[in-house]
Amino acid sequence: MKKIRIAAKFLLVILILLSPRIFAQEIPDASKPARLVNDFADVLSEQEEAQLEQKLISWSDSTSNQMAIVLIKSLEGMDVADYSVRLSEKWKIGTKQNNGLLLLVAMEERKSRIEVGYGLESRITDAISRRILADYLKPAFKESRYYEGLDLASTQLIEAAAGEFKGEPEKKHKKKKGLGLGFIIVLIIILYLASRNKGGGGGGGFLTGMLLGNMLSGGRHRGGGWGDFSSGSGSFGGFGGGSFGGGGSSGDW
Repeated sequence: MKKIRIAAKFLLVILILLSPRIFAQEIPDASKPARLVNDFADVLSEQEEAQLEQKLISWSDSTSNQMAIVLIKSLEGMDVADYSVRLSEKWKIGTKQNNGLLLLVAMEERKSRIEVGYGLESRITDAISRRILADYLKPAFKESRYYEGLDLASTQLIEAAAGEFKGEPEKKHKKKKGLGLGFIIVLIIILYLASRNKGGGGGGGFLTGMLLGNMLSGGRHRGGGWGDFSSGSGSFGGFGGGSFGGGGSSGDW
């Protein structure tokens, strides 16, 4: 019995000594220089990585919020929520205002996770993050449209952080309705003004054409990408020390 106890204590010591090394292997270090988009699974093209990176840099520059997108090959047996918290805390995503976000994808297990820093939990609730994964990321990933899924999900997170999340999947935006009564009335007025300006110079015709063009192209600005944050240039200066408490949601595809 005494020998069994000694052996058990010896095994316990070995496990304690090995566990930090195991965890260190499972959680990757942040890239140097640091990047907001980290594709350890080699899923995205260089151009797709660059487009997402610039989008997140521009958002960070304009709001101070930081969102990291991380794709890994495997969780190596860890729970996706535990892995996500460990990675977020190790990298210190966000600033001292705890305004960090992590969008994590494990390709082998087909699992995803949105981890929300303390400072954004009031805007990006567990329910909202769950809907974003289910309605935007999951449908695209099921069809192997990985860049599109990440682009749509990150856009919805940006809108949620600003209090503008509508919760309507992309397919609902594609519904088209018939011409409304207000549109018809305005169109009649424009045509009437155009007929009065005939022969009186080109100003009225130009104005009419411009108004019609604006009306007919209305509502086409919003797409899969976020226009205000998808252009420009710059580099990411590094994570600023954010903290996380387990807020967010997990999903699969």
